[in-house]
Amino acid sequence: MPQSKLEHFDIAIVGAGMAGASLALALSNQESGVKPLRIAVIEAAELNFGQHPGFDGRAIALSAGSERWLKQQNLWHSLAPHSCAIEHIHVSDRGHCGWTTLNADEYQLRALGQVIELEHAGREFHQLLAEREQITLFCPHKVQRIEQQQQQVIVELDNQQSITASLLVGADGADSLVGKKIGIQQQHDFAKFALIANVQAEQALAGRAFERFTDNGPLALLPMTNQRWSVVWSVDAEQAKQLQNLDQDAFLAELQQAFGYRAGRFVGVGARVTYPLVLRYYQRFFSHRMLILGNAAHSLHPIAGQGFNLGLRDVAALAPLILEQWHQGQDLGEHAMLDTYQQQRQADIERTISMTSSLASLFASSDKSSVVPRNVGLMAMQLFPSFKSLLAKQSLGLFSR
Repeated sequence: MPQSKLEHFDIAIVGAGMAGASLALALSNQESGVKPLRIAVIEAAELNFGQHPGFDGRAIALSAGSERWLKQQNLWHSLAPHSCAIEHIHVSDRGHCGWTTLNADEYQLRALGQVIELEHAGREFHQLLAEREQITLFCPHKVQRIEQQQQQVIVELDNQQSITASLLVGADGADSLVGKKIGIQQQHDFAKFALIANVQAEQALAGRAFERFTDNGPLALLPMTNQRWSVVWSVDAEQAKQLQNLDQDAFLAELQQAFGYRAGRFVGVGARVTYPLVLRYYQRFFSHRMLILGNAAHSLHPIAGQGFNLGLRDVAALAPLILEQWHQGQDLGEHAMLDTYQQQRQADIERTISMTSSLASLFASSDKSSVVPRNVGLMAMQLFPSFKSLLAKQSLGLFSR
């Protein structure tokens, strides 16, 4: 197709999951009187919420920093009705004496974070995408080919349509096509699976969340609406298969045995899904006129619930850089801007990868050489609050970009 006939966009975003949708909405949230960016959002999956891979039945914990940013972008009001506040987090090691707590009032916060269901978030965000005139959604369409040229990027879709953009942003998940064009992905297999399920509670949840470390690995409970817990349970492959095949009563008995009764009795469970726990990340986030963020750039162990919050901090860093470049009439694919983004984000990403991977390794082991120091560490954090301040700041997303 002759280039003169290709539709041109200022920004093309591959992936309309939480990171991609958040970026598109942030970039289109400009003051009146300012020439709007033309934004293309390319999404491979049908927007069938509850089954879309980015907006399924899982719940995610938004940190206090993520909630604050969403409010700044006027995006929180659509998510708030579907949220459940976390006011208290209890961390413990099953069968041992180590434990610590985080409370919202310790940090002068109304809540440590909010839990939202991805299905609801997807429905609200895609409604907003459809309402923004400067956003064009190509869905369901896959990217077939990417060609980097001096002044633009050509993106060929699976319907033989092609578009051009000054900058292409990959927010297309852990198996990112854009990421593969940028560099070599680093991987570490934790040799564990995450089992995810929504569990009905017998008693009120009272804004509590739990991280319980078992012999197999961490077991997290996040409070949800309608008196439900979102369970994220790290187990080995054989146990994952067994837990998925149990009937409801047998599964609830296994969960109760592993967690105990601090959260009361579990009385019902919905669908159970499992996926392998693998750390995937790129050391370089950009190449000529292309950049990756969110899970496309780094896919973490779910311990401490940092994955989406880290991706949202990517978006919070990139959006103002693009808007400043746009307002100054500068090239949106300029190397200097992309390098600035790399420099701004690298320390936070490396710190978060190190923290989550270290916690996953330390708390997945039943070896005495790990049990003793982790319990001493938990007790020290409880006795000396200053010890947990850095962990709290990282978990709350209160670091600067």
